[in-house]
Amino acid sequence: MTHFSRFSSRVTAALLTGAVLGGTAACTASGGRTAASGDLRATPVAAVQKAVNKGARLTSVSYRLSGKVPGQGTIDGKVAFSIRPRAIDMRMKATGGKEEGEFSVRLVGDAMYLGGGGRAAAEMDGKHWIKFAMKGEEAGGLGGMQRQADQDPAAQASLLPQSDDVEKVGEETVDGVRTTHYAGVVEVADLLNKRAPRTALDAERREKVLEQYQQLGVSKLHLDMWVGPGDRTVKFRERARAAQGPLDLTIRFFDVNKPVRVQAPPASDTVDLAQKLKEAGKRLG
Repeated sequence: MTHFSRFSSRVTAALLTGAVLGGTAACTASGGRTAASGDLRATPVAAVQKAVNKGARLTSVSYRLSGKVPGQGTIDGKVAFSIRPRAIDMRMKATGGKEEGEFSVRLVGDAMYLGGGGRAAAEMDGKHWIKFAMKGEEAGGLGGMQRQADQDPAAQASLLPQSDDVEKVGEETVDGVRTTHYAGVVEVADLLNKRAPRTALDAERREKVLEQYQQLGVSKLHLDMWVGPGDRTVKFRERARAAQGPLDLTIRFFDVNKPVRVQAPPASDTVDLAQKLKEAGKRLG
């Protein structure tokens, strides 16, 4: 089990920590109730809030993620994320940190698959994937991974309109799309002490994402949002100083509310954690 445990911990640290941080901002791409962001008369807070409200109602989104993750170096990748039904397909590359290489995550139903390419195969008898159950006893021992899979894609960007200094930076073209750039700074502790505003995002979801920032050691967040036609968020960026180093992630959205189809890897190429645990228990017994 030594080679298995070593690979499992590497993939979890290098992939999930970084990739899902971006996933928490993923579904801010489009719906809502306040002033139109395309209206130059709209206040920055109203414009950003409308984009956030739309994002809270999305069912799926695809995006590209790049930047620095505390303790993990630089990451770059592509993610397809569905909320209903829940599914994830992540393909990431990490460089310059403790763990380097290309990694993948697939979430299919109640099972998560972690893949590490040739490095995984070298340590797992030629197999490239590890399967983790996301419920039951096995999930109980993988609480951190379960929390990652259950990340709220809209809650992160919802913090921007709560900033005391949201401002319109200007008009910019992002990936060929004309956008309005908004920015603001928020103090995590202050938001925890404030009553949640009435939005499409409920208070529990807001509180959960704030607690996750606290766990990372983040006190102040610099947030930027680029909103395009139809109040669609085209780009989102977050910057902060965390306990293990800088956090600086940029997300570029390219598909919203389109089907996300994720296939489980072949069983013949997968190590099943539950089965491995059973086998280890029998040997110890």
